[in-house]
Amino acid sequence: MLRRIRSAGRYGGDAGVATSVLVMGMAVVLAAGFLAFGRIAQAGDMRNQAQIGADAAALGTLAPLRDQAVNLALTGLDPSAAGYWSVGASPEAAAEKFADENNVRVSEVRLSGMTGDTAMVKAATKWCQLKNEDELTAKEKDDLRNRRNLCTDSTGEEGIGRSGTASAVAKMFTPQCTFDYWDPDEQATGLGPVRRVICDGVQVFPNGDRDRVTRLFKIRLVDDEDPVAYNGMPNGLGSGGSGSVVNQCAKTGDKPAEDLSFGAAVVAWALCWLGTEYAWGGGNFSGPTRGICCSPGGYDGRNYFGFDCSGLTLYAVYQASRGRIALGHYTGNQVADPRGTAVPTNQLRPGDLLFFGRPPHHVAIYYGDDKMVEAPQTGDVVRVNPLRPVDDARRFG
Repeated sequence: MLRRIRSAGRYGGDAGVATSVLVMGMAVVLAAGFLAFGRIAQAGDMRNQAQIGADAAALGTLAPLRDQAVNLALTGLDPSAAGYWSVGASPEAAAEKFADENNVRVSEVRLSGMTGDTAMVKAATKWCQLKNEDELTAKEKDDLRNRRNLCTDSTGEEGIGRSGTASAVAKMFTPQCTFDYWDPDEQATGLGPVRRVICDGVQVFPNGDRDRVTRLFKIRLVDDEDPVAYNGMPNGLGSGGSGSVVNQCAKTGDKPAEDLSFGAAVVAWALCWLGTEYAWGGGNFSGPTRGICCSPGGYDGRNYFGFDCSGLTLYAVYQASRGRIALGHYTGNQVADPRGTAVPTNQLRPGDLLFFGRPPHHVAIYYGDDKMVEAPQTGDVVRVNPLRPVDDARRFG
């Protein structure tokens, strides 16, 4: 008598065994898929984290430059005079601060633009995704054995792995500013005591609100670096000039030494432009410019490219201070600037600013040995002349 034997499972015989093997195989495949998906998702998270950190670091790199520009605007000076050379700290320091707050490390920081107003930052996540042993190259296996080039994953385990990487570029945008002067004639020339500064419709001087003024200086992410390279110098020593305008320091390749005292540096920067024509209203923080119309004697500075007396002194002081002291383009502003210290005229040192007349109508730089460097008058050039009787003197730096 034949009897049907019941199987233990729902299906009997070899079919049940095969099905079980198939289910187990599918489970293994699914588990591997989930693992692979998890690693892909983790890699995506690392890239996102790196991009967030790179963005923050690029924006943060320019924050100190923005603060310098705001300081100038609040004191009635042209904020476009701000350059990264005036920050007093490296761009890497600012970038690393913001990168660290976002759990990334900075691998490269590069400034561009004439004033360093564009920053490119490359960053990588502090933690990594460890590689499986079968993914390691021979060199990586050797590094692992000798504990070289290791990284740490999110659990704290060390090994050879991949970090998320990203780069970002940020740029500072300076508002358009207009300057009002007390005297209508000074308004036409742009030379004289500043009465009021308006930037993008907001009064920034006098009595500007720092928070409101700061918001006028935008720092934004952009697609590309500035095509103009940043050389860390506010002086345009990259070329020797053209025509009758020759930067002697660029011509010889001998720029003022870094270890000069402040006063000696003021003199040295002024001497870079010996022989440059006098131009009424000429000169700015970066060097000589075309002059403006017109001097009290009726001379049209637009016919000349060079410095007037206060243009030369503001340039020399700005260079010597590496952009930290931006003087106004007017002798009255310079003699009254609170950063200067009054000096007895019988105790002069090289680099002191010398003022002639009360109120002052001319300014020069004490050279030493009873001599001075000056841009004398229309028709003359920057030169070293014998010292004349001085009415006031100020020492900066």
